[in-house]
Amino acid sequence: MFNDQHFGRSSQTSTPLVDFLYTEGKVPQIDAQPELQLPIRVAISFLPSDSGPRAFQPGAIDREKILSSLREHFSALPYVSEIIIVPDYYLHSGKGDGLMQIEQLSRLYHFDLFALVSYDQVQDSYQTDRSLAYWTIVGAYFVRGDRNETHTLLDLAVIDPKSRSLVMRAGGTSALKGNATAVDSVRHADNQSERGFELATGELIANFSRELTAFEQRVRDGTAPIKVVRQGEKRGGTGALDPLLLTLFGCLVLTATRELRGRRSSASVRS
Repeated sequence: MFNDQHFGRSSQTSTPLVDFLYTEGKVPQIDAQPELQLPIRVAISFLPSDSGPRAFQPGAIDREKILSSLREHFSALPYVSEIIIVPDYYLHSGKGDGLMQIEQLSRLYHFDLFALVSYDQVQDSYQTDRSLAYWTIVGAYFVRGDRNETHTLLDLAVIDPKSRSLVMRAGGTSALKGNATAVDSVRHADNQSERGFELATGELIANFSRELTAFEQRVRDGTAPIKVVRQGEKRGGTGALDPLLLTLFGCLVLTATRELRGRRSSASVRS
């Protein structure tokens, strides 16, 4: 027999991006157009949690798996030289000083873009009146059932530290429901939480890939809110020789000149 009258517990964990980046949640106006010099070096990190460990907060291994999946999927981009995973303990939760933190880290470690992953997960566990009856010699044995529901959101925001502007953003979600016995309710909820992050990561990668393709097209069309310059190009569009190439060219000329002088000296001696 199933009865809709039930009770349970609810848990939510989140790392709000706006609160981390902006003072009092106010997004400032961006006057200067961001400029990127290709290839770029990208940092990626989870936002720090502001309230310590929680029951359904993704652990260090889960966060590492999510960041590694993102890095492996996008590290082959021809205009990306390196994607560095930055542990979230390099950042500290504050009210609106997040932009200053990523700007300082980017200046120190020479990051061109900083990608921040935030999350929001809500879990509801209901103890229902549904039960399983096992008939034994001494009578019926009842196992009360629990229902777990998990809703997960992962958000990826790419920030240009110099201009402090948002370059790209994409998200992924998942929703899971399932029943468990009261004994296995906690373990079932933990597994559901981990699975929720896995599914949300897959959707995030797919959505970010589509957004990236559209962004690349906007850059080619000149309609993107960012200017892209390849290293070695002047802003006027004319090419410039790489300093290392000039050095190598100078060494070759010097070696050739010495060899030529040596040959002339040998010819003078023989004559």
